[in-house]
Amino acid sequence: MSPEITVFVYTIILAFVHIMLESTVKTLHYGMGPSLGPRDDLPPPSSAMVGRAIRTKNNMLETLPLALGLLIVVQLTGVGNEMTAMGAWLYLIARVVYIPMYLLGIPWLRTLAWGASVVGLVMLLLPLLG
Repeated sequence: MSPEITVFVYTIILAFVHIMLESTVKTLHYGMGPSLGPRDDLPPPSSAMVGRAIRTKNNMLETLPLALGLLIVVQLTGVGNEMTAMGAWLYLIARVVYIPMYLLGIPWLRTLAWGASVVGLVMLLLPLLG
């Protein structure tokens, strides 16, 4: 399996981890009862951790289509090389590092992790442009 396809699979797993993390943090905050219902009447979260879990998942879902699309196109066009492999892994590792940095509220490291994931996406994109 190519590095890009391997990262594709792990990125899907990471997205699932984000969804489960948000769900778990919300359940711990609101309790099991409200989590079992439609959650129409939940009050705004009074915990910073709940808000951070929501935002980190939303941020992952914002970059997910870009990453998966680039990984697929790199694979289909056969332009995969050392740079795209490094970009794919950089994206994934940076997104993994992003989770605790955001949840713990560490602004500079969180921003650095986010920036590294963007660099990874650019590394995937460049060979496709020419």
